[in-house]
Amino acid sequence: MKTVKQSTKIKHYAMISHLLICLSAIFTLFLVKSAQAVTINAHEKIENEIHNYIKAQLIKSPQRKTEIIISPIDRRKRLSQCIQPLIINLTGKNGIKRNNTVSVICPSVWRIFVPVSVKTLMPIVTARNNLAVGEIISHDNIAIEYLDTSLIIGPTHSEMNNILGAKVKRYIQGGKAILANLICMVCKNEQVSIIARKGTLQIKSAGKALSDGSKGQKISIKNNSSGRIIEATVVAVGRAEINL
Repeated sequence: MKTVKQSTKIKHYAMISHLLICLSAIFTLFLVKSAQAVTINAHEKIENEIHNYIKAQLIKSPQRKTEIIISPIDRRKRLSQCIQPLIINLTGKNGIKRNNTVSVICPSVWRIFVPVSVKTLMPIVTARNNLAVGEIISHDNIAIEYLDTSLIIGPTHSEMNNILGAKVKRYIQGGKAILANLICMVCKNEQVSIIARKGTLQIKSAGKALSDGSKGQKISIKNNSSGRIIEATVVAVGRAEINL
């Protein structure tokens, strides 16, 4: 009988011991998970504060959209909750650029550097589909898209109406910005309306363009009536102006 009782006690103690080990493991896992959650929350809070800091530095404009991309802070890096307000500054002296580095300081505790990218998106006229040389710009083949201006080299257009009727002089790939040098608003050997201004007085005439021109460019035009060659500034599709 004693042997049976002892065996029962041993089993009972073994079960209790196993249960205690399991509870200890669960408690340890809970502590680890809690510590990880606190660390993650601390990282997310820092990233949110960086986002707010950068956003406050940007110039607000209804015509512009911005994307702030913060490189995630390494979740393995232990950063204690900061009792004092974080000190956040750009490391460069030239203001916000496309690629930036932000310094984040918890006074007398820790300091980290976080890369931040800022994309400036502007409304730009783009080609809906591939546009061949000689094709006429119309509502059917162009659209407005918000594009990252830092990736575009050359003058662009923000209003579709300003270039309707212009002619493509270089192949334009679908989805790409319609740059000023890819189209002609006044095209060589084509007729162009000329407006000569002097104060409030204006005189209208017609001529033949001797070169291609985009808005704001000066081109040579041969006046149909006098045969004189004049220099005029392209102001719209098929139209140029000269100040007398």
